[in-house]
Amino acid sequence: MEVKNISWNENNTNKSNHPLLPQSLRGLIVGKSGCGKTTLFLNLLFQPNWLDYSKHSVFGKSFFQPEYRILRKGFEEQLPKKVIMNLFENQNEMQQEQISLSMLIRELAENRHPCSKGPIECNFYESADDVPDQKNCL
Repeated sequence: MEVKNISWNENNTNKSNHPLLPQSLRGLIVGKSGCGKTTLFLNLLFQPNWLDYSKHSVFGKSFFQPEYRILRKGFEEQLPKKVIMNLFENQNEMQQEQISLSMLIRELAENRHPCSKGPIECNFYESADDVPDQKNCL
């Protein structure tokens, strides 16, 4: 059985998420500590052809973790998704060579080629008081 989207969409989008995901996605990743929430989140963000996005918001209490610091710094420096993913994939080599991650990110940002899709807007919210009204998130 095939489910087809037969709704009318006046705001046609060029987004192309994985076929198992909707074109517009809002979601929560919830679970106990150490269950893989961050791993799932990073895979959703960086695996090729999973999510096509130009803006996302991250809500959480674990921004001290290296993954979130790298994510935040990479997007602040407007690095393409592939470059940020390469940082994670090559972490062993960087540690062996004692390469400073913050210096490497700065250097990558200074030498980056313009991204064809433009920068990705990423917002981090650690306190419930900082969470924007959903009406402003469309």
